[in-house]
Amino acid sequence: MCLRLLLVSACVFTVARAEMFTAVAHMRGLAQLEGDLLQGFKEYIAAEEQRVQDLKKFASEVESAQAVVRATSVHEYLNDPINSVLLINRFYQGWKKLSEIVYRDNSIELMANISLNDYQMPMGEDYKGAYAALRRLQDTYDLKPDQVSDGQLGGLKMTASDCYDAGRESFLANEWRHTRHWMLEALNKSIQDEEQAKDVDLVDIYDHLAYAEYKMGNIRKAIQYSRDLLQNEPGHARTESNVAYFEEELIKNPDSYNNYVDEDYREMTDEHARYEELCRRADPVSQKQHRKYICFYYNNHRNPRLLLTPAKVEIANLKPRVWMLRNVLSESEMNQLKELAGPKLLRALVRSPEDGTLSPADYRVSKSAWLGSDDDPQGYVKRIDQRIEDITNLDMSTAEQLQVCNYGIGGHYEPHYDFARKDEDAFTGLGSGNRIATVLFYMSDVTMGGATVFPNVGARIPPGNGDAAFWWNLKRSGEGDYSTRHAGCPVLVGTKWVCNKWIHERGQEFRRPCGLSPHQ
Repeated sequence: MCLRLLLVSACVFTVARAEMFTAVAHMRGLAQLEGDLLQGFKEYIAAEEQRVQDLKKFASEVESAQAVVRATSVHEYLNDPINSVLLINRFYQGWKKLSEIVYRDNSIELMANISLNDYQMPMGEDYKGAYAALRRLQDTYDLKPDQVSDGQLGGLKMTASDCYDAGRESFLANEWRHTRHWMLEALNKSIQDEEQAKDVDLVDIYDHLAYAEYKMGNIRKAIQYSRDLLQNEPGHARTESNVAYFEEELIKNPDSYNNYVDEDYREMTDEHARYEELCRRADPVSQKQHRKYICFYYNNHRNPRLLLTPAKVEIANLKPRVWMLRNVLSESEMNQLKELAGPKLLRALVRSPEDGTLSPADYRVSKSAWLGSDDDPQGYVKRIDQRIEDITNLDMSTAEQLQVCNYGIGGHYEPHYDFARKDEDAFTGLGSGNRIATVLFYMSDVTMGGATVFPNVGARIPPGNGDAAFWWNLKRSGEGDYSTRHAGCPVLVGTKWVCNKWIHERGQEFRRPCGLSPHQ
């Protein structure tokens, strides 16, 4: 039964295991697989428990018989023919067949199922990527380890061992600040709970803490943690050597270690600091500007397809002007796009500004799939393209295909431009000019995080299921609008599906005539 369940799971969850952390859609199959494996594991435990019960039952029968022997004598015991018959029976049915019970291997089916599904399981890259995403979420949303580990985000609580693993991965990534935070959290949990303390090694925790503090320049704290380690394991040779080295360093260079490095200090550019600030909260809009943020129905000069169902437009930002198109996609359309994209989702790539080649990058973590009208026999993609053309009045014949993206653990896209700048390859391979405009569809509500932000102008757009954001990447002069530099904030809680349409210059000559000034 267990094997059948897992074979069904294998049919449902047919994705490459590498980079599983980059898309929640692919991790759903992993959760289902774990449930199936758990069922098989429970069956294995039940079989093992039954095996032990069989052994205990036989031991009890032998013990009862031997108690009679001890109470009388072997001679008197064997005078009773029933006792003699049962003694022979125990050897023939019991002791001889005991090896069958002892050596009975109930793990064969379980291990076969695990081996069968090994190709679907996370790899080392997923493990590292998941913890890197956790650190990204902490940095972006200013989360302390206790907020994460105590289930304040709505998930499971982390044990001391879990916290140690997070600290260990931070250590291997040379993330000393996170190493300190997570090892301290592991230490606190082990102190508060004796059961959890059994799963971690205090000496190992103090060792990591000491090294992290040393690497951050806090040599006095490094000495303190090293001495704490020695209290738990006196005579630890390497630590004794480290203490001697630390103390010698303090004597040689006292001024170098006088300033304690603040635990929350991080080196980053002004833009990145602004980006993270906007991810956490929106800038307030002045009272004077409030009246310019209006909503209206739009039929694009009485376009026949918009007369009965005009676009619901909300001005989300003034410079650059960003239109929010409310409820522009239906649930059936979004479901169809997700269904079409699911089997095609691959790690999202970024374009090299030098030669236009595509490759993965840490600053964009998601999976994407490209959809054209040929991929959709039901015509959803074609209808969506037509709707974009109706609303924007732009020719879709030179636009790129719809790109559907699903973000994974801490999925994000750091600040970037959609258009090619002067010193970059302007999509020469497409032969359709630069990207003149962007339509970004949101195909899910995100519980926490996942906003689109424009760091240069302080704009922040939270995702709304079925909504879309539209903005011009190029001015009428053809010059790039540098205020459109934007980013996708990490998804903190929930899942984020988006779909974007990049519209190019070719074909727009009469639909959006050029301006004469470079500032237009």
